[in-house]
Amino acid sequence: MADTTRKLADIAEILGIPENECRRIADDYEALLPCKKIGKVRVYDENMVDRFRKIADLHAQGLPPEVITAAIKGGKTLEERALEDMKRMGIETPKEPQIQAPKPIPRSETEEELILAVRSAESAVQTMDHRMAAMREKIADDNAAVLDAVAGVAKEVAALRGEVHTLWDQIASLEQYFRDQDAQKKSGFWKR
Repeated sequence: MADTTRKLADIAEILGIPENECRRIADDYEALLPCKKIGKVRVYDENMVDRFRKIADLHAQGLPPEVITAAIKGGKTLEERALEDMKRMGIETPKEPQIQAPKPIPRSETEEELILAVRSAESAVQTMDHRMAAMREKIADDNAAVLDAVAGVAKEVAALRGEVHTLWDQIASLEQYFRDQDAQKKSGFWKR
């Protein structure tokens, strides 16, 4: 394979998204993401990686597929399409709105990519934060379980310590008994 083509797994790794999500994007936006097939493997030109990134970022923002498609194709804005739909349905559209929002300053493709990259990074940071929170909770649960286990072992050790002292007392009593028996034998108490 030439260096100018990428497999879905490579694109997923570059974008930092799961391969199955990358495959879903490729399936859902097949018209926007032309590929070549080598057997069952789809390969994409290097310039498609940015398009995958844009689609993934727009999808992560919760935009519907038709809006994403229009954005990638460079179609009309939502406002323009709404006005056209209103005209088609016979609803009068105001000639001049009372309050006009300032028109957005056109952004260059690089600025759009930077905005999408920042949003993607924010999403990745949030995902990592959620994972870290879950890990912290698991660690806290594990620590609590370990402390409970240590407390249980400490109770068992205290009980065993008491039993050991009892055994030592019994051993001391037996030693005393045998000394007394030995002393009686030596004194002739047992002799007839």
